[in-house]
Amino acid sequence: MKRSFLATVRGVLAICAILPTLTHAVDQSVLVAAQNMLNSGQSLEALDLLQPHEEEYAGHKDYDYLYGLALLDTGDPADAVFAFQRALAVAPNFAGARLELARSYYDMGQMQRAHREFTILQSQAPPKNVIDVIEKYMAAIESRNLRNRRGWRGFLQLGIGDDSNANSATASESFLGFDLSANSRETSSSVVSTFGGATYDLPISYASKLFFKGSINHRSNNEASFTSTVNYELVAGYNRLFSNHNELSTEVQVFTADVDGELNNRGFNLTAQYNFNLSNVNQLGAFARIGQVDYATEFDARDIDQSLLGASFAHVFAGRSRVSLVSAALAGQDEADSTSPYSRDFTGLRVSLAYPVTHRFNLFTSLGSTESDYTGTAFFGGSDSRSDTTSDLAIGGSWRASKTWLLRAVVSQVDNSSNIELFDYQRTQFMLTARSEFMP
Repeated sequence: MKRSFLATVRGVLAICAILPTLTHAVDQSVLVAAQNMLNSGQSLEALDLLQPHEEEYAGHKDYDYLYGLALLDTGDPADAVFAFQRALAVAPNFAGARLELARSYYDMGQMQRAHREFTILQSQAPPKNVIDVIEKYMAAIESRNLRNRRGWRGFLQLGIGDDSNANSATASESFLGFDLSANSRETSSSVVSTFGGATYDLPISYASKLFFKGSINHRSNNEASFTSTVNYELVAGYNRLFSNHNELSTEVQVFTADVDGELNNRGFNLTAQYNFNLSNVNQLGAFARIGQVDYATEFDARDIDQSLLGASFAHVFAGRSRVSLVSAALAGQDEADSTSPYSRDFTGLRVSLAYPVTHRFNLFTSLGSTESDYTGTAFFGGSDSRSDTTSDLAIGGSWRASKTWLLRAVVSQVDNSSNIELFDYQRTQFMLTARSEFMP
């Protein structure tokens, strides 16, 4: 929708001006200044003015409405949803907030939720000219779903960093009385990465679409070039959103990995995932995957068939902080040749937290652990089967510099504890990345 059309909609609903019913606890001068900024197209300035007052003013419908508008107009419809929902919780018949909530869903591509909010707005007996506006949006939803959403988007990400153990190798210099080569021992390196890709969406109905993705990820470990990688990936899939907002996604992925300029492995995965939308703040997920990894001839003992099952739970905490939590559990099996030592059964747990400190700056952390019991032939003729526990911790922050640029810093630590000394290792990484997202 063009800005002039949106301004007309807001004017028709008489929601562009600060209403005389403002709560006395809110500084009206702040809201008036923010409204003037929004009217003159200074959305970022309005957001910078309003955001510091969220802790104090959240729950006041006029503040939430303006704050939501500022978020929406600066490209953050997901956070705008929370602001408009707060306004509607206080004033369910606030037509302006309902309209902008619908538009937030529209901008997020959640067409069914947008359609629902517009339908509720229609039921509130708005004036004829407002009905006409709503019908235009309804037509736009259908058009976007079947035509405008047909297209591609892409990204390019550049990164630099440092890796204390680029080859995930032991710090020991010998094993079973044999000296280990330099490439088999822990090697630190600076890192330069380039990651780019594109997605093409092809809607086939109001609630379903086909999608296609491709990406290339190059990682150069400058002081450990024998571990430098180039990964290629192609994905084709199907997505369906149901009337209860549950979602089904299936996809097939093919991939190839080169290491030090030569083919290391290739394979494919078939994945299905179903998300159960319990409420606006709770979601359950279930997923399954089968796949195969085929290594180059000199590494073919590592060829595996993989199967994986998992479940996830996502929750956005109540209150103004909007902290989100995602937890996941998985269990799987890698099946190798009967003479290979790389067959294993594994289970894993992961918990992630994200905290939006401001509308541009987010903090996040992730903690995971995987238990692997290898069931193939004992390694190096030993009597014990290999057993590993891999733990990892990541802490970072992201800064939304603009609608299209995202800056990110992450520190991560991996600790692999094994009953076979050769596979014991620790690894610390620090990465800075800049990501640009674009559409034609």
